[in-house]
Amino acid sequence: MSDTYEGTEQTKAWIKRFTRLKDERGVWDTMWQEIAEHVFPRKAGVTQKDYTPTNQRDAYLYDITAMDALERAVAGYMTWTTDKSQPWCEFTPTLAQRKSEPVKNWLRECSMLASEYVASSNFYAERHEALFDLWGFGTSCLFSQVMPDKTTRFEKIKAGTFVFWTDWMNRAVGLIREFDLTAEQAKGQFGEDELPKNVRDCLATQPDKKFVFLHIVEPRPEKDRGDGVGYAIGKRKAFLSCYVERESCKVVQESGFDSFPFHVGRFTKWDALTTGDVWGYGPGFSLLPESRQLNFMSKMMDVYSEKTVFPPMMLPDTFEGSLKTSSRAVNYYPAGVGADSIYPLQVTGDWSVAMDRLKIRQEMIKRRCHLDMFQMFAQNAANNREMTAYEASQLAGEKLGAINPAFDRDTTETITPLMIRCFEGWAENGMLPPPPQEAVQIMGPNMVQVPNPVVTMTNRLALALRSLSMRSADNHVQGVLAIAPVVPDVLDTVNWDFYSAERARLAGCDPQLIKSPEEIAGIRQARAQAMQAQQAAMMASEASNAIKNVGGIEKARELVGG
Repeated sequence: MSDTYEGTEQTKAWIKRFTRLKDERGVWDTMWQEIAEHVFPRKAGVTQKDYTPTNQRDAYLYDITAMDALERAVAGYMTWTTDKSQPWCEFTPTLAQRKSEPVKNWLRECSMLASEYVASSNFYAERHEALFDLWGFGTSCLFSQVMPDKTTRFEKIKAGTFVFWTDWMNRAVGLIREFDLTAEQAKGQFGEDELPKNVRDCLATQPDKKFVFLHIVEPRPEKDRGDGVGYAIGKRKAFLSCYVERESCKVVQESGFDSFPFHVGRFTKWDALTTGDVWGYGPGFSLLPESRQLNFMSKMMDVYSEKTVFPPMMLPDTFEGSLKTSSRAVNYYPAGVGADSIYPLQVTGDWSVAMDRLKIRQEMIKRRCHLDMFQMFAQNAANNREMTAYEASQLAGEKLGAINPAFDRDTTETITPLMIRCFEGWAENGMLPPPPQEAVQIMGPNMVQVPNPVVTMTNRLALALRSLSMRSADNHVQGVLAIAPVVPDVLDTVNWDFYSAERARLAGCDPQLIKSPEEIAGIRQARAQAMQAQQAAMMASEASNAIKNVGGIEKARELVGG
């Protein structure tokens, strides 16, 4: 039972805020509903809550180009950003710890464990669903939480069920989610004693009756934070978490989080400076007009095709009432006008114009989904040839640049905070190895802290984007190698160590493949010492031969330089 936010004034304030933000979201709900109906009908329950497989409007869709394009775009983006079959991110040291080998080794081990924890969770299923919202509606929301039983849980929050607000840096810091629970489900989640009277009264007679609940997560006031009583169960943590039964305004559960558990991503950002909106704008918005036109044109072409296959017939009027025909249409003309015969009515039309318009709009949809780039990558995979990040950058440079802003925002707003939050949860639950002494910072008497690592994307899309920066370097190196036979000293102008390390990193090679600067220096020092020893041995041999052949120590000294 909550003792901090039990008062109705606070709960009413939350409900009022939710109602206001939901009303402001109304114009987006309408747009999302139409986008879903044309692009992915299975998600078309934004405003029509009774949208089921039996009444879906996809039965009235005559062209599914947009549906197919978005599905393939999401699959391609998923493969190139968060592919389950290979590591797609790693924890790396902060700038202050970058030279510490113990910290690097510790974070490398943490990264390997993170891959295992994420792979054993439901992340990939929920991530895939969230990407449909991101690309279609422009906004997605993922919940993350490391559970006490040391499992990691993710949940995609359905579009049209939540509102959120941002801080001055445009980061989501508060969210209210609306959802339904039956009386029996509410009892299982919150306990019968915590339920309001209107819900408890239905447990015996109407256990399946649904009630509306709100989940509020927002920064807890500074005065209510701390490490004192209640911190362990979340009542003093940085972000409060309250569940409220809407009808009664009663708090049924209060806890908290150390960090914001909802990761709201935007494909691109709507202009909040002029509208105040916090929602995103995705390819689904630009697909909608094209999809409308394609649907209309495909319908008209189907009608034309039907008339071509089952043409209306022309009959002399003398046949009226006496002719049995299965034709779709029967028309009569005056007898004696021309030959009194039955013949099909010729339906004329120019198919080529309609087909050209269809192809133009279909290609427009594919380009808006960046499908040409993903198809290019898929074609290489179909030929049993895995493309390196560098090859991808060379093949699809302009196309990679077009998707880079959306990828950067996805990384910043979703992946990075999600992985940092998971890192904190895994560390808190003892699921990561103890940090080395170099990673620990002393904050004061009896106070230590391990700074959160940097999340570095190592997926194929990130490596391909980084490889774009290597084009100029490659061109320069090729030029240097071209003139080196004529001017050998030009090779000294290139930092070959840095160039080699960057090429390996951008190719997606394991970091352990490249030796550390200390190892490289040791190898070169040993090589130099070996060469010096070899030269000394050669000089000694020459001196010995001189003494033997010339017969004088003076000649030997002359040969070795005195």
